[in-house]
Amino acid sequence: MIGNSVSTTAGAWRAGDGIAVPLREATVAWAVAAHAELSEIATGYGHFITIDELAERVQETSGVHTAAPTSTWVAAILRKVARRCHKAGEPPLTALCVRQNHTVGDSYKYVLELAGLPIPDDLELHAAYARWQCYQYHGAAMPADRGVPPLTPKVAGRRRSASATAQAEAKPQPTRAAVCAQCFIQLPASGTCQYCV
Repeated sequence: MIGNSVSTTAGAWRAGDGIAVPLREATVAWAVAAHAELSEIATGYGHFITIDELAERVQETSGVHTAAPTSTWVAAILRKVARRCHKAGEPPLTALCVRQNHTVGDSYKYVLELAGLPIPDDLELHAAYARWQCYQYHGAAMPADRGVPPLTPKVAGRRRSASATAQAEAKPQPTRAAVCAQCFIQLPASGTCQYCV
């Protein structure tokens, strides 16, 4: 075993030789790789990536790996990317990075904090507009009709389902008239069947 190699699963190391990489160096390498990956994703209209996929890609691209859970380090990487985009006047590439359920979640709020903006009621719609800006900025072929930017598929599906459910609940359901249990003729208002008395 090489003296400087990582002996625990929580550290970072270079893939080529297994030499330990200080966490500060690793996060810088991952953030640079994340910015490049997200910039590439932004060249395709409607494209996005999950946090876990991004974590895998940045490790492969940078050559710096870790066995630490993604949740323990990826938020710091996304914050670095958000700061870089903000300082450079670029749209927030971190809007392209979503959780498994296709939502941007709380990590996207950092983009708004950097810009000094209030947290909107609909964070997902705000992120959709930010993705739209990323696609434009990075040269994606944009659709001819420039309506409302699309939500991610899972978010859009949940909203359609919730909307359909709300519409179904809002419709008054026709009430069935009471019928006689013996002859199945509609009962009068008195509730007593005149034919089966």
